[in-house]
Amino acid sequence: MRGLVTGCAGFIGSNLTDRLLKDGYEVIGIDCFTDYYSREIKESNIADASGLPQFAFINSDILEMNLVEVSNDK
Repeated sequence: MRGLVTGCAGFIGSNLTDRLLKDGYEVIGIDCFTDYYSREIKESNIADASGLPQFAFINSDILEMNLVEVSNDK
């Protein structure tokens, strides 16, 4: 199974990402590292997931993406 998590480096998104990975999902995570949230904190939030082969990270704004293509390509 595969999950697509937008805002994957934020508090809620990173916890959801970690849970999905723990439950055996492949996860595509998207985040754009906006200025209102410390980049260091966000990078720390996804540090564990980033080391896993079943996690793919995309640094992008979802408003500028075709999410259907993203979920089908990975």
